Amino acid sequence: MPDSNLEKEHDQEFPRPGSAIYNMIKSNPEERKKTLKKWKRMNKYLTIPFYRIRLLPLFGFGRVFLLLTTIGRKSGKIRRTPLEYHRIDGKIHIFSGRGEEADWLKNLRANPDKVHVRYGFHSFKPKIEIIEDNKEKEKVLHWYVTKHPKAAKMLFGWDPKRDDPGQVDLSSLEDIITIIKLQEPSTEQES
Repeated sequence: MPDSNLEKEHDQEFPRPGSAIYNMIKSNPEERKKTLKKWKRMNKYLTIPFYRIRLLPLFGFGRVFLLLTTIGRKSGKIRRTPLEYHRIDGKIHIFSGRGEEADWLKNLRANPDKVHVRYGFHSFKPKIEIIEDNKEKEKVLHWYVTKHPKAAKMLFGWDPKRDDPGQVDLSSLEDIITIIKLQEPSTEQES
């Protein structure tokens, strides 16, 4: 019986095996490097060029993905990264599944005044807020698993059929995932 309790307890931990975050932080360095290389190649030759020529927004990708432009902290070059985003209370939220290890996040921190966002056919220079408060992070994560259970399954192993958003402890993700709010300038400030 103790084995089943241990198994059940382990089953409640996040990220779970097979999820993107689990594969990035728990897999061996060679697998991690291979996974990153695959994503970078796809972004460089497919996602970013098609987004920049405004083809992907025509197919609705602008409602799911944004293009974050940063300046490389070492190279000084322009870096573009496609990221999944969500609107919560009128503000755009993006997640770094690799936490502080993501290059785009390091670039954002190094040059916050040179960040630019494009989603769909809209673009703006955002006001950036990195969520540090664990209670706020947990609130956002609970919102995420409730509103986007399939995406949460891919990201950190959420099981919409078994997991109950009101009872599952997501605190193990608070130190792994970095959540950033990007606020658009108000129209009053622009005029």
